[in-house]
Amino acid sequence: MGNVHLLKFYLFIATFFLAITCVHAQQKTIPKTDQYFDLALGFGEKSQTSYALSWNKNYGLFSSKKLRLGYGVRFSGLNGKELNYITAPADLTGDDATIDSLFMNKANTMALNAMINIQYQFHPKFKAGFNIDALGLGFGGEQSANFISSENTGQFPQSVSASPTSFNALLGGDNDLGQLKSEFYAAYAVSQKTWLRAGFDMTFSEYTTEQNLSYENDRFRNKAMLFFVAVSYNPFK
Repeated sequence: MGNVHLLKFYLFIATFFLAITCVHAQQKTIPKTDQYFDLALGFGEKSQTSYALSWNKNYGLFSSKKLRLGYGVRFSGLNGKELNYITAPADLTGDDATIDSLFMNKANTMALNAMINIQYQFHPKFKAGFNIDALGLGFGGEQSANFISSENTGQFPQSVSASPTSFNALLGGDNDLGQLKSEFYAAYAVSQKTWLRAGFDMTFSEYTTEQNLSYENDRFRNKAMLFFVAVSYNPFK
């Protein structure tokens, strides 16, 4: 995350804290468990948009129940135009000389993933948290792309076909596979059943080309940073 994005995020969190200091809780206690459905929409550069529909369940830890851990299932997608996807495998990304690009005029990737949630509920009406996809499936339509490589002296085509990588796994850094989303957010309860969330969405999308290209590589990744807003609803209360 760049310095500008970090500054925006910290300003957002600080403003949220100030806004809730004068608000009284509608609930008297923080629940031990909660579950809800969530719809999120994100917006970023180069016409990038993201969307996500998820189900989440969280458990309060210790006597205060403020620290909360949970899990969920998330269907998500990313759309964008004129995006550069760069070499994805970790054994190639450590050296600039082995990094190539796949230029996509249009990108559209989707994923269905199991996710992990971590929250801290400062107040019955306010919480901040982080979630991240862990494992799942990626899908989407085949796209035509331009392969850009300093090593390409004619042995590889300049126009190639690529499809979203079909297996997603959180392995850490450039070892990650496929389509993975994470969110840093703050949330405010507008009622006992409904929360509003906002924050930053980091979406990794990945394409696999129909053939191996330079360095025997066929995987290319884009890392998108977006601002998102979301609404969570708990029909179980």
